[in-house]
Amino acid sequence: MPAAPAQGPRSWLVPALLGLAIAAFGVLAVALGQGNGWDLRNYHLYDGWAFWAGRPQDLAAAQLQTWFNPLLSSATWLLFVHTPPWLSSLLLGLVQGANLLPLYALARGHLPRTLQAGGPAWALAVAGVGAAGATQFGELGASMGDTLVSLPLLCAWALAFRAEGPARPLLAAALAGATCGLKLTAAPFTLGLVVALPLTTTDARARTRLLVLGLLAAGLGFLATDGFWLWRLWREFGDPLYPLGGALFPGDYSAPVPLRDTRWPPRTTWEWLAYPLVWATSPRRVSEQWFLDLRLAFLWLALPLLVWRAARGAIAPPRATAPLPAATRALAIASALAYLAWLAVFGYYRYLAPLEMLAPLLLALLLVRDGARPAARLLLGVLLGLLLLGTRPPRWGHLHERQDVFLRVELPDLPQLDRATVILAENEPLAFLALGFSPEVRFVRIGGNLMGPPLPAYGLDREAARRIAAGPGPLYALLADPASPAAAAALQRQRLHRAGDCAVVRSNLLVPPLAAWLCPLRRDED
Repeated sequence: MPAAPAQGPRSWLVPALLGLAIAAFGVLAVALGQGNGWDLRNYHLYDGWAFWAGRPQDLAAAQLQTWFNPLLSSATWLLFVHTPPWLSSLLLGLVQGANLLPLYALARGHLPRTLQAGGPAWALAVAGVGAAGATQFGELGASMGDTLVSLPLLCAWALAFRAEGPARPLLAAALAGATCGLKLTAAPFTLGLVVALPLTTTDARARTRLLVLGLLAAGLGFLATDGFWLWRLWREFGDPLYPLGGALFPGDYSAPVPLRDTRWPPRTTWEWLAYPLVWATSPRRVSEQWFLDLRLAFLWLALPLLVWRAARGAIAPPRATAPLPAATRALAIASALAYLAWLAVFGYYRYLAPLEMLAPLLLALLLVRDGARPAARLLLGVLLGLLLLGTRPPRWGHLHERQDVFLRVELPDLPQLDRATVILAENEPLAFLALGFSPEVRFVRIGGNLMGPPLPAYGLDREAARRIAAGPGPLYALLADPASPAAAAALQRQRLHRAGDCAVVRSNLLVPPLAAWLCPLRRDED
């Protein structure tokens, strides 16, 4: 069994080190500067604001992401509105750094006695390297959410797969389900936890009970955070997963083509078998941004150890090797299930953040067993150092100049702009600018990732036309590129044309080459 945490006169040292490390993440988040990524400009600000302000006059302003569960975006929007940018970055960095706590708990509970006989140093090292991955540093202080929802997910795993003391399987399943409700990309880790829960016991009857109750608890947790939103989408569109559930819940507003992003899942047999090695050398296969993180690649390369140990154990089980505890086996199987589910459904790297964080622990469990030789510990130390030194995070976008407020928008002086209908016709993330307009302004999208050419026209296009015709004031197009052919095609489909020169819109989030323009429009019949 793993060693129990040491008690003694220096029992304050580990909490102090963890606290300092978490504080360091917060300080680094401030140093990196205010986040300014595509998702922030497209829907993180807009969705939170629109949910609290109530925006029934808008249509698809933030593209298909307009209809994501707004709770997480609301939390970050409220933080951005009510605190200076340095403080919001600090607080987000502290929450993201707090991933260290469940990682340390899992490491302390599952690392073998060989590594823990001298105290918590190895557990701290494994947790620290886990929390210092490319996704963590790439999103530090920003609102992308992957390293925010990883905190409750990892806490759920620490509750479910406790190696010492009573586990809390139903609380763990409910917490994982609630996290999945906040951000659906947590689904693979919720699935892995629920399916692996029965493996924490050897009692066949208890296993069945754990599976059923775990599914029920996860479902109730999911409904607690997402049920209200599922119901709202059902009432509005007849599709609780709108706009992604059109295949299951067809209707007038269902997109005529699948909206699933098919760029990232594996395509070839080699990618299915060895995807971590693929993105180790070609990171843009699983991300828009270049990055380097070898945690999962090293873990994949260590997997043959399992085959070797299984074959060796079948011939002559090693005398000094004790079987893995049930909770540790369940943890490993839950990780494998989460990875396979992610591989099949997403294939997008940053959604794998919890497994990136767990990878050093899983690598340690593969390399070092009770009774292992010192060479195994040395190898683990070298690999952890290489992982830490070789990490290069993606650049999702930060503002490097100190900001006094999170968002500033300066609008041009245009006729009747305070009662206009503003048309969004591109795939560019400009919905955040809506926060700088008069509350009476309507925002209607006619192009982007949900509608407009090359997609065929459908119910959402007709609804856009109805709202444009019903608008009481003038029409303006909000464009990142007034010469955009895609915008021109979307405007032409709605029988709209430019009617004058465009005026620039300024914002602290529009860092060159980013730009925005307001262009007056006219209808064909005008």
